[in-house]
Amino acid sequence: MSIRSEPRHAAVPPPALPFDVLTDVMEQVRLEGTVYFSAELHAPWGISIVRSARAPFYAVTAGECELQVGRRGAVRQVRAGDFVLLPNAAPHVVRSGRDALVVPFDSWLQAHPMDRRGATRHAGPGATTRVTGGFFSVDPLRINPLFGALPPLIHLRGTDRRVRESLAPTLRLVETEIAAGSLGARTVLRRLADVLFIQAVRLHADDGGQAAGWLRGLAEPRVGRALALLHERYAEPWTLESLAREVGTSRTLLAVRFRELVGEPPMAYLTRWRITRAANLLHGARQPLARVAEQAGYRSDAVFSKAFRRVTGQSPREWRKPAPFAVNQIVHSSNDRLQHDMDLCVKHRVPIIITSLRAPDAVVEAAHGYGG
Repeated sequence: MSIRSEPRHAAVPPPALPFDVLTDVMEQVRLEGTVYFSAELHAPWGISIVRSARAPFYAVTAGECELQVGRRGAVRQVRAGDFVLLPNAAPHVVRSGRDALVVPFDSWLQAHPMDRRGATRHAGPGATTRVTGGFFSVDPLRINPLFGALPPLIHLRGTDRRVRESLAPTLRLVETEIAAGSLGARTVLRRLADVLFIQAVRLHADDGGQAAGWLRGLAEPRVGRALALLHERYAEPWTLESLAREVGTSRTLLAVRFRELVGEPPMAYLTRWRITRAANLLHGARQPLARVAEQAGYRSDAVFSKAFRRVTGQSPREWRKPAPFAVNQIVHSSNDRLQHDMDLCVKHRVPIIITSLRAPDAVVEAAHGYGG
C-alpha cells in the first residue's frame, strides 16, 4: 500500500516582499483630520476619556505621567520621549500619579480652555509634565482594515533608537508648528499627522513580538510573501494550492502558519480584503456594481453580493446607500470637527440627524440644512 503525500519543496527562504502590504492597507484608512493640543501640566492632575470618536495619542516631551487603559488595565509609566497611541479609542486615564483627582476630559477642557494654537496649562505645586497630543480621525464612511489589527495601546519608548531617529523629529516639527501658529500651520499639521500615524504604526509593525493579526504575519517570510501576493494580485482566482506554489511551500504548512499568525485561513483573508476594497470603492466614484465586483476579483454579481453580505452584513446596494449621520456634541467636542464631518456627509450625500443641541447655533442650523 502506498501513502500519497504532498510534494516536497526546497527549504529556500522566499525573496524579499515585492509589495508593500502596510502601505496598501494604509491607503484604505484615509485620515480625515487631526486635532492637536499642547499641555503644560503641574501635578496633581488627572484626565479621563471614556468615549471618543477619534484615536488619541500623547507624546511626553518633559517629565512623566501615568496611563491606564480600562478600569483594570495595567498602569504604565510614560516618560519624556515616549509616544502612546490608542488606535481604537479605548477608555483610559492620564494622570500625574495615583493620588491625583481624575476628571472627565470635557470638564477639564471647560476649566482649562485651549488658546487658538491648542495650548493649555494646569497650575499646581508639583512636578511639571509637558505633553503634545491629539486625536486622529478617520473617514467614517470607509471600512478600516488597519485598526482591527492594532492593540488597544501602542507604547513606543523614547529609549528606542528607532523612535528617536524617526518619530522624534516629526514630533518636534509638530511642536514647532503648534507653538508658532504661522500662516498655513493647520495645513502643515494635517500633513504631519499622516507622517506621524504611519511612523507609529510602522514602528509597531516592526516589533514582530508585539504585532498581531496580519501585521504579525508580515514578519514571517512565507506568510509575509503570501500576504504580499494576495494584496498585490487580489483580483486573481487564487486557490490555496496556487498560493502555496507561488510562495514555495506546501499547502498544509502555509494554511497552518497563516491561520496561526493572521487568525484566519488565506482564502478567508482574501475574501475580506476583496470586500474591503469593494466597499470603499462603493463610497467613492459611482461605478456600476458589476464594475466594482470585477475590480474586486468577482466574475459573478451574485457571488459578489453573497460574499459582500457575508462580510459586511449588507448587500452592496444597501452599503452604497448611506445611513444617517448623528451629530452629537458629546462626541464632537470641536466645532471645527463638527463642520468637517458634516462637509464629509454632504460630499457623500449622507443625511444628518441632530442627537444633541449642545452644538453651536450656527452649526445646528447648518446641520438641519444639510440633513434636509
